[in-house]
Order: sequence, then structure tokens, then C-alpha cells
Amino acid sequence: MSARPGELDAAIARARQSWRAPRRLTLSAWAERYFVLSAETAAEPGRWRALPYQRGILDAITDPDVTYVTVMKSARVGYTISLSAAIGYFIHQDPSSILVVQPTVDDAKNFSKETIAPMLRDVPVLAQVVFRDLEERGKGPKDPSSTLTHKAFPGGVLSLVGANSGTGFRRVSRRVIMFDEVDAYPPSAGAEGDPIALGMKRAEYFWNRKIIAGSTPLVAGSSRIEEMFEAGDRRRYYVPCPHCGHFDILAFNAKSDRGHVMRWPEGRPEEAAFECRGNGCVIEESSKRSMLEAGEWRADDEFDGHASFHIWSAYSLSPNATWGQIAAEFLAAKRGGTEKLKTFVNATLGETWKDRGEAPEWERLYQRRETYAIGSVPAGPIVLTAGVDVQKDRLVFEIVGWAPNKESWSVDAGELYGDTALEATWAQLDALLSRAYPGADGREMLISMLAVDAGYNTQIVYGWARQHPMSRVIACKGVSGARMLVATPSPVDITVRGRRMQRGYKVWPVGVDLAKGELYGWLRFARDDGDPPPGYCHFPEYGEEYFRQLTAEHLVTVANRRTGRVRLEWQVLPNRENHHLDARIYARAAVAVLGIDRLAPVPRAKSSAPASSPPPEPPPPEPREQRRGGWLGGRRGGWLGGRRR
Repeated sequence: MSARPGELDAAIARARQSWRAPRRLTLSAWAERYFVLSAETAAEPGRWRALPYQRGILDAITDPDVTYVTVMKSARVGYTISLSAAIGYFIHQDPSSILVVQPTVDDAKNFSKETIAPMLRDVPVLAQVVFRDLEERGKGPKDPSSTLTHKAFPGGVLSLVGANSGTGFRRVSRRVIMFDEVDAYPPSAGAEGDPIALGMKRAEYFWNRKIIAGSTPLVAGSSRIEEMFEAGDRRRYYVPCPHCGHFDILAFNAKSDRGHVMRWPEGRPEEAAFECRGNGCVIEESSKRSMLEAGEWRADDEFDGHASFHIWSAYSLSPNATWGQIAAEFLAAKRGGTEKLKTFVNATLGETWKDRGEAPEWERLYQRRETYAIGSVPAGPIVLTAGVDVQKDRLVFEIVGWAPNKESWSVDAGELYGDTALEATWAQLDALLSRAYPGADGREMLISMLAVDAGYNTQIVYGWARQHPMSRVIACKGVSGARMLVATPSPVDITVRGRRMQRGYKVWPVGVDLAKGELYGWLRFARDDGDPPPGYCHFPEYGEEYFRQLTAEHLVTVANRRTGRVRLEWQVLPNRENHHLDARIYARAAVAVLGIDRLAPVPRAKSSAPASSPPPEPPPPEPREQRRGGWLGGRRGGWLGGRRR
């Protein structure tokens, strides 16, 4: 029986339709149609609806005219969910080779287990995709980390690597590169170099490459995400006043000439609202959703292929990001000192913390010296560390006592004179290391950790440090622009084949810019009638030169002659030396390695009783063989590492 002409045409049309490729969706449209939140990653699992400000970021990722997408953001704005949706899109809708770079290898594995695996299970269109686990070069066939971080799918591959390991960037080419939390990256991926440059190089042969970077910013002048944001077109989300219609951004304060500004009555942060920049209207929290729906992204600069966005928690519809909660967080951070205020600026405002550029006045520090004896430990410290700066003709040292809240007491400071190429000079440092310091309670304390600068006479420093266990003596090198106070130590010993010995001696990179900014913030603290604030620095009756050196540097703005970009740089003031400043920085690095930053602060006692726990028992004299992890308990990460917040 022959088919009628109309029926045949309809059959052919249906056949053509079945073979036609599906219409390419934008990322926001794909997420609205397909994306699902998993119970492991969301307070309200189920179908996801992108917020208005998220749609602009999502669609920039799939815009063919956009090569680079940068998001400088606070917490609680849904960036991780947006990144997950982008990964799902490039698996289902636009199969591509994808490289996701997390700050560390452990972060990459955790992201795979806690975010990627639930997404592949719960998003229906991704659950239908057949994945094949790949083995990573250099790992055994039974190593489970390969299956976590390398997965192939039809048309592409998904690799998750850590920015602290250069091996993840080798011998791979990927069209889509996603950098997550870039301000937490170490300055170098092992010994391979800058992890962002390494990641971008993996996509250089793709004409349609996508480079996506997002992070909470940290310190101005060394923030990678701020640098990348400034290199783009700098988009901000403008919302209309619900009363007069004036469009502007949401601003926490009135520092600039734009932005609806947050205000609240004295003592009542729960009543926080925004004041309209145009006509002074009061914008209540109840208008937030409608404002977001009517809002739009506007750029401050011309678009040249790089879309960069800034978003902060005032735009979030999270129940934990109300305007009243943000105001209350600010007041609590202001009471808590510099560190808490820095966290608020970074994590809530999504802005970099700007260290004050001027050095503290050495005269003011000199005038507030205290009367405890040099070489003795007052009540308060629970541990002693030492920092040593190496010069050609002397070793400059400082011994510092630390309380759990990072309040510090300088115990001793000075110079050990002699040619630092000679063993006799280093014998003086041996004697200093073995010296016991009398405490206020009658007990003696030893130096728990000594950090020595390896930037000068490097091999001689390594040779001396090798004579002591790394649980008590570490060699350090200052690193400018680092985003961590102390980074993962790097091996320095090599085999006869020129390869680094992973179990050989290691040097610890120290973020000197971060450490100096932190120290100078502490030095500006004033002591009121009550207890000193966390981080307050006590000094005995040293001479003037010590304080001149401690405050010998300041932040200056330096412009790159080739690119025109500016950055902040620490420079020594004219006619000043900075050796005691360096020694203090290394003493701070030593206590960081011991784990003080992971401790919960302990309030000082109000009575005349000792203000802290008694110091630990001293180690055996001149130990040579130690348990891994240190002489107090052998816990991984230093003896303070067992106590966590």
C-alpha cells in the first residue's frame, strides 16, 4: 500500500527532526531546565533557580564573544553552585575537555567527592552520561585518587588538580580552564611556577577556549583575583531604588561617589537598610528580591573579551545574609580586632584588605616599653619561637613568646657577630637554641621552633639546619606576593640524576608581605585600661635601634612601566636597616608552623594568677632522632596542631 504524498513528507520531516542536533542553550537556560541541587551540597535540594545576578555570570561563560570570565566575590553568593552548573553544561550540552584547578590536591579530591559525584548522580541528563575513570601518569593502577580527579566522557574529559602540584598541569590540553579560589593558591605549583600561568597554557591551542576564575579576595597588592578583575571590563550589579527608580550598586559605606549605602540606627543593626544615592529614600530588606529582578550588570570599562564581575553578600537571598546580619557581623568584627575585620572585608564585602601603608612610629613603640627583664618570659606566653636573619658578618635574632590569641612578648633580641661562612658563628646560634629562659612562674622555657633565613649563604644555612630536627629548626625563604603566610615546604636536595629528593631537606616559603602587613597592624594597637587586644605586641626596654629596624619598611605604590598596572610593594625607608623586622617575621612564621593559627583564642585571666597554661615540658637536650611531627606528641602539623577551632 503506497503512502500518500503528505504522509511521506511528514515522515521525512520527523526523521530529520530526530537527527537534528538539539538547540544550543545558554548556561542559565540549561541550568533552569536541567540542573538539580544535591542534598550533600544544598540546604534545599532539588531543581535550581538561578538568581538574577547569577544569570549574567552564567551566560558570560557560554557567550562565544567572551574568552575570560573573572568573578571577585564574597561568600554566600552561590559561586560554587554556578561553577558546578558550568561543569555540567560542558559535559552535557557542549562536550569539552575541562580542567578545574583547586588550591590544593586535597581540595580537588574533596570537590570531586562532595560536589561533582553528587551532581553526576542527581542531575538526570548527567546520570545518563557514561563516564570512564582515567589513570593518572605516575600513579599505580590501584590508586583511588586517579578515579576521583580524572574522568572521561563522550566528547571530553574532566580533570581536577591542585594548584600546589605541578604534575597536574603536565602533558594535558584542555579547552575549558576553571580556577577556583585563586587567592588561596601558592605562588608556585611545586617547582613548576605560577599555577595560573600553567593552567592558561593548557588552553593556548584552542580557538574557542574559556578561562574562568573566581575567588574571595584577600590582601590588596597581592590579590590575584583583584588583578584579574581589574584587567576585565569590571561589571557591577545595578539595582533600582523601589521608590524613585534611581539605578545604582549596593555599597556597604560611602567611600565612593556611587552606590546605595547601608545604614542602621545606633545599636540596632537588625534594622539595617540602604539609603538611596539618588534621593535619600530608605530601601527596606523586603524590596531586595524585586530590586534584583529589575537589576542589570553594567561595566566600568570597554569589553575586549574579558568579562569581570564583582558581587557581595548584600545581594544574596540566603537566609544567613540579611542586611541586618551583615551589619551585626561588621560590629562583631570591629570589636574582635584586625583579623576579624579583615575576614569581614574579604568574606562578606568581597573586597581586598588594604594594609595601611605608613610604618608605625618607632618613637611611640619605644615610649610604651615595659619593665620586664630582657631574657625573661613574663606571664602569658605558652610557647617561644625564634627568628634569625642572616647577614654576611652577623646573625640577627629575636626570641618571641606567644599566647593563643597571638598576643606576643619579645623576650630577647640581638646580634651574633662573626663571618656567617664560619662554623664558629653558627656555634653561637647553637648555644642560643639550647638556652633556657626563666618564666614568671619559676619554670624555664626553651625555644620550641627556630626559623632561619636561607636567602643569604643558602647552602651554609641548610648545612647548619640539617644538624637539628625539622620539628625544631626550619630554613625559610621570604616570598613576595605570596597568598599564604607559610606555604608547603619544597625539597631542596637533589639526586645524582638531578631530581629533587622528596624525603630530603625542605625549605619553607614565607609570605613576607602578608606577615609585614599583619605585624604593622598589631603594632598600631593601643593598650587601654582593659586587656590588650589579640595580636598586641609587648617589648622590654630595648634601645632605639631595635624599634627603628622593626618599623623600617612601608608600603608604596609601584607602576609597571610596560603594562601600566600598579601594585603595592614593601620598601625600606631611607637610612634605615630592617634586620630586626625580618627576624620578627621569621619568628612569626615559626609559630605558624607550630599551629597557633588553628587555635581558639583563650581570654587572659583577670586575676593575678598566671594568665595562661604553664609552658610545655622542655625537650631532651640536643635531640637527634625525633618522632615525625615534633617532640610534643608527634602530631602531624606541629605540637599545636592537635587543638583546632
